[in-house]
Amino acid sequence: MNGYDLIQFYLALVACARERGIRCAITSGMACVAFEVAEATKDCDLLCDPDAAGDFLALLAETELEGARCCYRGRISPPLDARWHAGGWTSHFEWPGTEAYLDVFGIAPRARTSWLEELDFLPPYAHPHVVADMKRTGRDKDWPFISELGALLIEHGDPRGWLHLYETAVMQKLAATEAIPEEILRMRPVLGLALRKDPRLFAAVTAERIFWQRVSEAGQQHYQRPLRAYLSAVRRAEAGQTLTLTAQHAIRCACADAHLPRQPLGPTEFAQLCADASSETLGLIHPDLQEWLPDVTANYRLLIPALK
Repeated sequence: MNGYDLIQFYLALVACARERGIRCAITSGMACVAFEVAEATKDCDLLCDPDAAGDFLALLAETELEGARCCYRGRISPPLDARWHAGGWTSHFEWPGTEAYLDVFGIAPRARTSWLEELDFLPPYAHPHVVADMKRTGRDKDWPFISELGALLIEHGDPRGWLHLYETAVMQKLAATEAIPEEILRMRPVLGLALRKDPRLFAAVTAERIFWQRVSEAGQQHYQRPLRAYLSAVRRAEAGQTLTLTAQHAIRCACADAHLPRQPLGPTEFAQLCADASSETLGLIHPDLQEWLPDVTANYRLLIPALK
């Protein structure tokens, strides 16, 4: 199966889900291709309403590709279940013998706004604002897409694009011709340096990006730690069996009940990881840049409702 056919398979799967009333949206690499800020991808990342997790699992169970039936990918994948997806866990699927890989999210990582509120920007894709927030990972390769998506939003008259610009030359060029709303300036103070052509801009943006990466990596560690015990439990439960997706799911829910916390990241842990990320960032760059580090609380309120 070539890349084009694989993309058509994913699109057909999502179209079928939507026809059944399952709220879902393609995000990450495929969305970036659709928005013309990336060239190609073979994997599909999907946002799915946690309340529809069971319905989407049933759809996957009946969906074949080249004679292969869907199954969980490896033994480390958490179950596609609202109890865990509402807390930020991600499920991973494959069609063995093919190149089809599907990752399913319930909560968009680091998103300031719910992806469900902006489903109709360019169906079946998530809004570029949501995709850009999701791309704030610890991986360097994701960051150029954030700036591209930011510029795209500004081009379409959405001032939230300013929150995603990390190319300082582009930032300064646009700041010379485009107005930045006061609300956006309050959300991202470093933009004031671009308006004033302050020579500290590059260092401040670099610090901002490093800070985001450290926060993202530290947050992921809270999900990684419980997975070892879960993996061992799934391995024991599935040993020597060839299982349907439904049977795999039942086993994984039982193992997750025993080993995976439904809300791995709480307010206390979040406050500590932000403090640690700030300290590490300022140690790498310069302590005088602290005032330009962003407040990322808004990006974690959907994941941690107790945050103020």
